[in-house]
Amino acid sequence: MILMKEYLRLNERNIDKYKNEHGWQGSGNAIYDPIVINSINPQYRKLKLKKLKRIIDITDVSLDYIYLNGCRYVTIERCEFKYFNLMSCQNIVVRDNLLSKFILLYSKNNKIIGNQISKRDFDMVKNSLGEREDNKKLTWGIWMILALIFYIISFGGSHYSTYVYLCFFVIVFGVFVYLKILIDHLIKKANILPDNVFTDNIQIPIKN
Repeated sequence: MILMKEYLRLNERNIDKYKNEHGWQGSGNAIYDPIVINSINPQYRKLKLKKLKRIIDITDVSLDYIYLNGCRYVTIERCEFKYFNLMSCQNIVVRDNLLSKFILLYSKNNKIIGNQISKRDFDMVKNSLGEREDNKKLTWGIWMILALIFYIISFGGSHYSTYVYLCFFVIVFGVFVYLKILIDHLIKKANILPDNVFTDNIQIPIKN
């Protein structure tokens, strides 16, 4: 029995390997010579690009999921994705695609043109509101954990159980604070870039 791999993960270390395996054309080192990803082995239903600086064109592919993290100079055209996530990216062109679910986080200086985007995500993407919602949730989470820590210290049971619970919540609190600092950094980094260009996109009904 052959195990099927859902994820195809591309980064600077392995892009040439997969380019050769799939027969993709181009070097990705110049605007006139991008790596053209126009076919993907059917075993892969999910594509992840991480911190790629090579010039890449993704055209005419249909996938369940595509995730770009920390990428630049990627053009995505005439594709269909059930789930599309753009995080900490710039100089990305998203044009003439069908996007059932679109999440845009900490990404500026991109062009989002002529796409069909679900009504659920249209305004969020247009106004780059996703990061604000994440920040708000983390802030509330930090306050809730602080309240739980205070409750345990004030009304805890035995000394040992109080100590165990306190250590657990302090660790969780530390993780929340780290995520809050990280998100603030990503927002600050994105805010120095020009706004995204968002034109000629249309809303489509939400698919179940």
